[in-house]
Amino acid sequence: MQENEVIGGKIHPLSVTTVFIEMLFNETLLASGTAFFVSSSKGPVLMTNWHNLTGRNPETNECLSKHCAVPNLARVKLLGPHQPLWFKFDLERDGRPVWVEHSIYGAKVDVVGVLLSELKDYVMHYVGIDEGWCKLDVADRIHIVGYPFGMHDNFAIWATGFVASEPETNYRNLPAFLVDCRARKGQSGSLVLSLIKPGDAKLHNGKLWAAQKEMVHYLGIYSGRINNDSDLGIVWKKGCIEGYC
Repeated sequence: MQENEVIGGKIHPLSVTTVFIEMLFNETLLASGTAFFVSSSKGPVLMTNWHNLTGRNPETNECLSKHCAVPNLARVKLLGPHQPLWFKFDLERDGRPVWVEHSIYGAKVDVVGVLLSELKDYVMHYVGIDEGWCKLDVADRIHIVGYPFGMHDNFAIWATGFVASEPETNYRNLPAFLVDCRARKGQSGSLVLSLIKPGDAKLHNGKLWAAQKEMVHYLGIYSGRINNDSDLGIVWKKGCIEGYC
């Protein structure tokens, strides 16, 4: 059976939207994480966390790897109609990082984009950032779709939690909010979304509406827990992604 072949049913399209990513120093594996693609006029842009590609803590700049090394290569696993495709790319070109940081906050926002125009004929799944019609409230249910502990033998894993801080405010004066979710290592760079099922009631323009079909609202990109003793994690708002589209 092919890796992405399904017997007796369908898979949810969002389960193939995120991609597994590995960071290496030459041939030594340092870490794994999650990423996804957005579409731009120049080609596919890989979105992930700054700390994934730099191998450094975004607050202290300390090395994250037990090898005390920082990555110089990355490779992503693209799911297609048959066998998966692995694509490796350098993290520097002409002595400069290949990624682009946030246009205002730079590395303070743990989000980067990498233009991979050579993959334009291979990327099959993109994240489309829309405005969304429903307001996100504290305690709303969210999903983090990614690859915990490097689990990439099949499709992305869904972790479910709740909005933990007021989403209209900014965590630490940066474009982020907190979620309460049992996410773990490897889910950094995961897509965060709200999934509304048919019949779910949502407040819109002061009225309560029942959803007639499944609706997806992309909320942002996950970048890990605030510390190892907590299930509170940081989500960078979708506005941090829109600038790369």
